Amino acid sequence: MNKKNLLDIILSILLVAYMIVAFSFSSYLTQNDYCTGVDIAIDDPSNINFITSEDITREIGNENNRFTSMRLNEINTHKLELSLNSIDKIESANCFITKDRRLKIDITPLIPVARIFDSKESYYINREGKKMSASARYHVDVPVVVGQFNSDIQSISILPLLKYIKNDSIWNSFVAGIKIEPNNDIIIAPMLKGHVINFGDTSNIENKFNRLKTIYKTVMPVKGWSFYDTISVKWHGQVVATKKNKRKSVSNATHADSIDIEESLPVSSMDVTNNRPDDSSESNKKSEETVKSDSPKAKKNDSKTNESNSNSKLEKNKENNNKPN
Repeated sequence: MNKKNLLDIILSILLVAYMIVAFSFSSYLTQNDYCTGVDIAIDDPSNINFITSEDITREIGNENNRFTSMRLNEINTHKLELSLNSIDKIESANCFITKDRRLKIDITPLIPVARIFDSKESYYINREGKKMSASARYHVDVPVVVGQFNSDIQSISILPLLKYIKNDSIWNSFVAGIKIEPNNDIIIAPMLKGHVINFGDTSNIENKFNRLKTIYKTVMPVKGWSFYDTISVKWHGQVVATKKNKRKSVSNATHADSIDIEESLPVSSMDVTNNRPDDSSESNKKSEETVKSDSPKAKKNDSKTNESNSNSKLEKNKENNNKPN
């Protein structure tokens, strides 16, 4: 190795060492500089105003600009983020120091996907299930969910359904409210008044909405939007509708008139694979089988058979009576 190459190597090492020392010293001086101010930015395109800059100022205790009397190395941005993210009205918070030695706080307010009403309280939830207490100060037009929620049945269980509805502009404008029944059936109240939808559970969401879409396009315009009181897509490959005033039909109508209180509506052949329920509950399956066996149609067929047997016996008796002794 000649002297020139050796000199180049030594100079390169010295330059790198100088840069490291200069950067470290500059960083040390910067960290010991005082904060020049606080900037708060709230990303709230919907103008919900769950939380304001004034709220954040109070939360971080900067009413009297205390951060401007602090050195940058005294400001724990990570701790600030944790504190702000624990607030129920905040979806996310990001805190950092800018080049001009200012504390920057970026806030995204909680984005609700539903308002929950249970027996104890009312609150909003976001897409991750984070709760935010409701207040008269603000209102958000989101689906309303009613139910008795506890450790076994929680509001976050319907998040897959809420996510699907929110991501579909048609169904998002269609759904007015949701109720969770004690047996876990999800009942959807549409904007179209006159009927409700038994959605079952949160399985096969897209398939269920496709079946609904088929019925709304082909059956409802003919039957009328208030002809049925319940449309059920709970069962796999089927849409089962219950007519209105069914109690009146049972009590006042003749046996023949009341046999069509419930009817299976036609769906696309693509949807019909078998007759098992979307909900995997054996008890539901047995219940449906019981309903079918005790249906008015079955009873009608039984009555016809009995009537036929009775007529046959009458004919035999007549023949026996007419025979000579």
